[in-house]
Amino acid sequence: MTLKIACVQSDIIARNPEENFKHLDEVFTRIQDDRDIIILPETFTTGFPAEAELFAEDENGATMTWLRKKAKERNCVICGSFITSFVSQQDNKTTGQQAKANHNTLIWMNPDGSYHAYNKRHTFMGGEKELDCGQELITINYKGWKIRPFICYDLRFPVWLRNSFKEGEFAYDLAILIANWPQPKAYIWNTLLSARAIENQAYFIGVNRVGIDHNKVPYIGETKIVNAKGRTVAELTGATEDILEAEIDMESLDTILELPIGVYTKDSYNVEKARKIHGNKFDYSKVVIIITKHYDVVAKKIGDDLHR
Repeated sequence: MTLKIACVQSDIIARNPEENFKHLDEVFTRIQDDRDIIILPETFTTGFPAEAELFAEDENGATMTWLRKKAKERNCVICGSFITSFVSQQDNKTTGQQAKANHNTLIWMNPDGSYHAYNKRHTFMGGEKELDCGQELITINYKGWKIRPFICYDLRFPVWLRNSFKEGEFAYDLAILIANWPQPKAYIWNTLLSARAIENQAYFIGVNRVGIDHNKVPYIGETKIVNAKGRTVAELTGATEDILEAEIDMESLDTILELPIGVYTKDSYNVEKARKIHGNKFDYSKVVIIITKHYDVVAKKIGDDLHR
């Protein structure tokens, strides 16, 4: 099973949805017609940060309308994030009515107009204080793939991104992470994308913007696709507007998957469960040491990074 991907590494016109729609209309003419998914950066209509009181849209707003139109025209999925004010799934406890909440929301728009929505869990302290934090992970089943979306700052939080393994299957095969990731933190972007792919034994696609925003912050681009061994299999180098078109396949993923991360617990490693799933494919006598060393190193690096 293959997926044909187009990653749009675009500049974003600050706080101007209409001009960004026009710009992306032109960019889309340069994308091949056979793509399964077109991925846009975080806050692709306004740039980051975007004030919710000015730019939050509901389910019938201009951005949802544009996404539906483009997904139908292209006959493929289009995903990207913008500031939303959708009806909450939980009833307002005081009024008994459904309340609206403001989020940075990744919309996965299908060609038939149906969609999935992921609300960014880890809002960035410097620009999203007025937004609500998302509470739920979502997994999208698409063309035989299990796909999990994330947004920008989520990349810093390995527990939120953690894959799981139950009844012989991973929770997700592919993670899509869209961002407005600044140039001064380029090394962190590249390092963490590879680290998360290795930890979770899944493809990771990181799509970032380029250009300079209205606060004079430069963005690095460096959009890339990383395989489950943390190796970059396709990328855009340099901070210029471009489109990364690539094809990934499940067979390549299957051949590099190692011992599943969900076969062991925090305190012990279940060898019998592993043998039942994988037979004698692995040297189980060494696996506890390997896993312990691996996760000790990862935990130390994460701790150092977050305390800087």
